[in-house]
Amino acid sequence: MLEKSKNLILNFIGILFIILGIGAIINTIYQKELGLAPIFWICYVSMILIGLGVLTKNYLLLLSQLNILAIPLIFWNIDFFYILLIGKSLFGVADYFFIPEPLIGKIITTQHIFTIPLSIYALYLIKIKENFAWAISFFEVSVIFFITRAISSPEQNINCVFSSCMNFNAPYYPLAWFFVFFIIIFITNFILTRINFLKM
Repeated sequence: MLEKSKNLILNFIGILFIILGIGAIINTIYQKELGLAPIFWICYVSMILIGLGVLTKNYLLLLSQLNILAIPLIFWNIDFFYILLIGKSLFGVADYFFIPEPLIGKIITTQHIFTIPLSIYALYLIKIKENFAWAISFFEVSVIFFITRAISSPEQNINCVFSSCMNFNAPYYPLAWFFVFFIIIFITNFILTRINFLKM
């Protein structure tokens, strides 16, 4: 692929994610009754970081966000399309999309559907050179966990830090939260760094 065409594609993807991320934050701030805590949803933060990673061709930043998001987004998409086709909730994570709310929120939420394929395509264009994005991912989710716990409430349950967002829960929940995220990050990083067309 010509370098100019590649740069145009990467710039488009990067700007798209930054606009969606900033739009999600502005939309959250506009809904004053929610407070500021929801701006720390991992998806919102990651959209902006994905955009920056793509624009700067920083594969570590891009891969670190995929490590965090890929598996949760797969579950979200399965739940979303199950509800769309069957009319019932499977995991309970995409139910909110089908509750009446302003259109702008639904438009922003559609990023769940295309974040993985667009990010992987961008990673294909940029290429993975080193294999330690998992460390950035671990650090990021740890910081987000403690910030979210400090500024939000169990009723808001931002990033599912107080209880599971799915239809089941676990004892010693904070430890379970970290364990699940670390497993998610490890598995995703392991798979992506072993896909030949994504590597330098």
